Amino acid sequence: MKIKLLGTALALGLASTAVTAGGTIGNGASDWQIYSWQNWTYEFSDVDNISPTGKSRHRKQQRIRNNAAHIGFKSSIDTGLSMGGQAVKTNFQCEQFMNFGSGDGGDWCDRNSKISISGAFGEVMWGNWLTPYNEVVAGWIDPYWDADFTSHTALMGTINSGDYASPGTNPSSDAPAAGKIVNNGFNKRQSGLVQYWSPDLGGLHFRVATTAGDQGDTDVATSTGNTSTHDPRLWEAGISYTTDLTSGDNVWMAATFSRHDDWAAVDYSCSDSEDTGYRLAGKFTHQWGGGSSTAIAAMWENIEYEWDDCAKGGIASFVSVGLDKATNLKLNKDTWLASFTHGFGNGWDIRGTYMDSGEFDCSTSGGCSTKDHTDATSYNLGFGYTTPGGTMYALKYAHVNNETNARYDTGFYNAGVTAKGGDSSVLGVSITAGF
Repeated sequence: MKIKLLGTALALGLASTAVTAGGTIGNGASDWQIYSWQNWTYEFSDVDNISPTGKSRHRKQQRIRNNAAHIGFKSSIDTGLSMGGQAVKTNFQCEQFMNFGSGDGGDWCDRNSKISISGAFGEVMWGNWLTPYNEVVAGWIDPYWDADFTSHTALMGTINSGDYASPGTNPSSDAPAAGKIVNNGFNKRQSGLVQYWSPDLGGLHFRVATTAGDQGDTDVATSTGNTSTHDPRLWEAGISYTTDLTSGDNVWMAATFSRHDDWAAVDYSCSDSEDTGYRLAGKFTHQWGGGSSTAIAAMWENIEYEWDDCAKGGIASFVSVGLDKATNLKLNKDTWLASFTHGFGNGWDIRGTYMDSGEFDCSTSGGCSTKDHTDATSYNLGFGYTTPGGTMYALKYAHVNNETNARYDTGFYNAGVTAKGGDSSVLGVSITAGF
């Protein structure tokens, strides 16, 4: 009985507090929404994993993945202010991955989550969000939404397998080696992000973003024996333009840019570092009539790493082509992508992507001893049917072919390549639906 009374008293106290807060702040006009996206695959993977000793280990595996499955909560409220004849709103969103059966207790709001102000001027937000470098282009050039083993992140935004930047990644002087590789990839969902989204300017949109700088004044001991103090920052921007032609066809173009200032310097104890990425992309969609359409997209990317006076051994662990004594790094590479989607107008479609990642243009103070044969190719193909209610069923196949000194793997989740020269293939059956 005491427990029940205590619980009742606590509930009444919380209710009273909520009423008081509601009277002070006001939330009666908010419009809460709960949403979810599920993208499950049953996968058959086949990995030719070359060990460091040169002995090939062949591994086949079956698994179930829920890929980028998530659930989210969002709301907006009218502030009572207006600008340019449009209401100014305060917006909130909390979105998280759904790691079914993994045993992982992830944080809330570990996907796109924000507090923001929006109006005729656009939107200003801060929180945890995909950065402009990838988000501006991913949904346009990736036939399967950058969400599973067919993702363009297999070869783009990375120099090897395992550096897809998972949610909330920041540079950290005490991060484990694997985490450091993750931090320095370009396909990021970044915590502590401040971002501006422009309004629609006649088909033109742009975004700019930077990190809050909460890891400023980080001291590291470099290879020269000196101590360097760093304020790591990420700077990104993206611009896109889309227009409908009089024929009913559509044209889309975009360019994105990313720069990590002192990002790697904190991870690898360097006196200075600057990582940059550039992307140019375009897409053309032709309407054949009767609901049938064909979309063709292409993208070029260049990424570059420039590091100075890094602690010995770090460059070798990151690049996998430098010597342990290397303390300076300059590396860049180009990657090309072409993709297509053809819808037959009756719910059936076929989609595919081809990517070619070039050899490293690499130099280190110790010499990039294996910069040759660091190129790779990847392709995927899928057939699917989307029901009138919006659920998609698809059969997909992806293959990554690594040259002798390359170490790439399939997209959003790796198939299992851990050493240079290993190839990977995945065949999957998927069910995708929004709720």
